[in-house]
This record gives sequence, structure tokens and C-alpha cells, in this order.
Amino acid sequence: MSNSSKRVCFVEMMGEPGSYDASVYDDFEDKDREGDWFIRRFGDVGNIEILTCNVCVDEPLPDPQTLDGVVLAGSYNSVHDRRPWQLRMLDWLPTVRAQGIPLLGICGSHQLLCHSLGARVESLSQGPYAGTFAVSLTPAGRDCPLWESIVDDAPFQFANGEHVVDLPAGCTLLASSGPVGVAAVDFGDSWYSTQFHPEGTSETLSTVWRNKRPELMEQYYAEESGYRLVSNFLNLVMG
Repeated sequence: MSNSSKRVCFVEMMGEPGSYDASVYDDFEDKDREGDWFIRRFGDVGNIEILTCNVCVDEPLPDPQTLDGVVLAGSYNSVHDRRPWQLRMLDWLPTVRAQGIPLLGICGSHQLLCHSLGARVESLSQGPYAGTFAVSLTPAGRDCPLWESIVDDAPFQFANGEHVVDLPAGCTLLASSGPVGVAAVDFGDSWYSTQFHPEGTSETLSTVWRNKRPELMEQYYAEESGYRLVSNFLNLVMG
């Protein structure tokens, strides 16, 4: 990478080993190494150097002063578990915020961020919200740089058993989808989070249900809006 490249850390948060069924990813080239998935999909976007860190297996979180952007992945572990890695994340994030580093939180990290600011995170009463579903934008969402060149009601990939019930105080609602009223949030200062998985594909998200609810796999299809949203975030990091 050139000296002008930007450094983005993708923080893997899938879960502590043994807390989820990793065998569903056995047919993938990169298995359940979601950092490798992210590099494979977004490594050619702009002049970005992507670093990875799996916080769930005690890999050290980077010094925020060495970063230009952060992407936090989703997780099988609930925010209510308060696992050691989640507490480490909550200790690290204020330093990232203080450095003014843009951040995109996804699914479980969306819940972790909102819950840390007082929002409730609860199980979806009707069961998992799993599939490729349209996301409806608020007026603020339509003006958000993450949605540049993405139409309202564009589809994204969901795989959720829990959701954020309340919009955290001082934050702006960007989007909703079906029973997920808080589907995307603007925290201010280029911090965003989404309940859906813009970094994922119909293949990686449908695979979640292979062994426990295989019928849900039929609710997924390919879309381009997720790739566009993450690319927009990386372009924001590049300035």
C-alpha cells in the first residue's frame, strides 16, 4: 500500500469458539474466518489497507491512533451474555470515538453499541427475522452518505433472533425493516450501525440456518445494496 492509503480494522466478533456451530461454514474456502471474507469482498475498494482482529479469541485490539476506520462485525453471542470479549470492546470503543475515527457496526455490534447507550435489546417475538428484506429509509437515511446511490426499500441480508427496541438518546434513526424498527442508526461523528449485514452475501447469511432452520435458507437472494453501503463507508474513510 502507498503512504496515502487508509487503514481500516475489521474486528471479528462471530463468537467465542464453541458458542456457535462453526461447522455450517466448513464448505467455505475461508471457513468461519469472517475477516478473510471481508478482505476477499472489499479488499479492492479504493486505497484501503484492511487489518483484521478476532477479539473473541483474545487477539489484541489495535491502537486507535494507527487507524483511519473501524468495521465491527456481527456476533452469535448476545449482548446480554457480557462475555469478556464484549467487555473489552466496550472499554476500547470510547478511545476510538475520542480519536474521531469513522465506525460501522453490524448486527451484533449494532446491538452492542445501542445497548451501551441505554437501548433495550430483546428477542423478536415472532421468531428469527431471516432473509433478504427491503429496508425503508427515514428522511435522515436518504441524506446519509452510507446510502449514496442506494434506493429506498433496497434489499439487505438479515439473520437476527434479537433486535434493538429503542433508539438510543441523541442518535438518529436511518432505517427500519418489518419488525425491526431500529434497522440503522447514526450516532454522529461518522459512527453508524446496521441491524442487517451489508458485508455479507445471501450465501454467507443463509448458511447460518443450515443445521437448525434449513427452511429459512430459501428466504435469501443476491443483492448489490450491501456491497454499495460498505463501499460508501470505505469511501467516507478515504475522505
